[in-house]
Amino acid sequence: MQESFSFGSLFEQLSLTEVLDNIDAGIAIYDSVGNFIFMNTMMVNWRNIPRREYLKMNVHDFTKVIDVCVFDLVCRYKRRVSRLQYYQDFQKVDGATRVRIVTGTPIFDGHGNIKYVVMLMQDVQDFENLHHTLWEQNKILNDTTLKPKTTEKTCIVAKSSEFQQLLSVADSVAPLDSTVLLYGESGSGKEVIAHYIHEHSKRKDKPLIAVNCAAFPENLIEAELFGYEKGSFTGANREGKTGLVEAADGGTLFLDEINSLPMSIQGKVLRMIEEKSIQRIGAIKSKKVDFRLIAATNGNLSEMVRNGTFREDLYYRIHVIPLIIPPVRSRKEDIVPLCLHFLHYFCQKYNLQKSFSDEVLEEVCQYQWPGNVREIRNFVERMVVMTPCATREISNIPCGILRTEPTTPIMIQPEKEIKPKKQVGGPSKEKVLEALAACQNRREKAADYLGISRRYLQYKIREYEIPSRNNHKEK
Repeated sequence: MQESFSFGSLFEQLSLTEVLDNIDAGIAIYDSVGNFIFMNTMMVNWRNIPRREYLKMNVHDFTKVIDVCVFDLVCRYKRRVSRLQYYQDFQKVDGATRVRIVTGTPIFDGHGNIKYVVMLMQDVQDFENLHHTLWEQNKILNDTTLKPKTTEKTCIVAKSSEFQQLLSVADSVAPLDSTVLLYGESGSGKEVIAHYIHEHSKRKDKPLIAVNCAAFPENLIEAELFGYEKGSFTGANREGKTGLVEAADGGTLFLDEINSLPMSIQGKVLRMIEEKSIQRIGAIKSKKVDFRLIAATNGNLSEMVRNGTFREDLYYRIHVIPLIIPPVRSRKEDIVPLCLHFLHYFCQKYNLQKSFSDEVLEEVCQYQWPGNVREIRNFVERMVVMTPCATREISNIPCGILRTEPTTPIMIQPEKEIKPKKQVGGPSKEKVLEALAACQNRREKAADYLGISRRYLQYKIREYEIPSRNNHKEK
């Protein structure tokens, strides 16, 4: 009697939904025709679909991303059915095919008809990863016998038509070797798109070398890009150094924030692109390098050309296939899938089970996300780690987590017709003197520095009556 009483009390006090939400496997309950009537948190995070959207869907809405519908087999045989099911993510473009164990169990009414079907799903790779982790923690399996980690392809969460169209164009240009220029605000995913193009190119088996042009000081960026010979300068590595461009030989070179390149380096980058060769600092001969160039900018290059802070010839050299990455605020359909995608990622990372309430998802849809995808990722991680572990559903956003002040976005899309202004009459005498001083009176390099031909530079030297051996102090 005591046992029955205890079990009955427990059943009254413990919520069935709470129990199912804390099971580390996907659980879904369907009615007799396959409509969703329940799904646990794992299912919500798995598919990046909120519960209220799930409740409008049917199991057959997913037939295009699975190889077998276990629900149909349960209805056909009217018994429990287990199958290995190959599936792809419903929200991720070009997601990898994975395998999971799916067990469907029918629940009958009093007349022998199926009333509900309960589905239990367990990802095989996740299970194996957990299995190997536990063996490793118990020191039963040597590190040398562990399976090597495979490099996963870039998965992009994209539901909006704008982003789908962008990826369609990226798919078309990826097999080619044409230079791609990515326009996008900070945090919008330029590097993700660069990886996506590389992974769909003929160079996918070679490295993609990403260079953030804003990360290096002006006096070091040349050495980082092109490398140097041993003993080239004080403090240099005794053995010399291979540059990042040379490391991309055979693969893809991604120059992020190319708008941050100093003017003094832009001429050398232009020559590198045109001749597909580099010359290390201190080297006598140049070296051929085979790479595919992808560049990215978060600034308006055409405006920079007009202002004289970006070379016109370099601009036209990289502006071959421009792709504009839309900001998050212009693709609202992607906000909830992105939030749920990162929620699933951080729940796995920190071994937690959490979900967002419908109210939270409505609030994030109203926010403008000036930091784009990077801000969404940081927001979700902050919500996961700041919420107590016992809290399963995140039902509100604390004040101050999301900025509420209006922001004026800076549009950086390239103009349809770009006509940079040229200097009237060419460079001034002061500019010519400055270039000659910077280039140690070497006229060919000074012409490159000014973005003009050597013949035109000589004409200007004669016009301004600059001595051939001037001391660069003349005004």
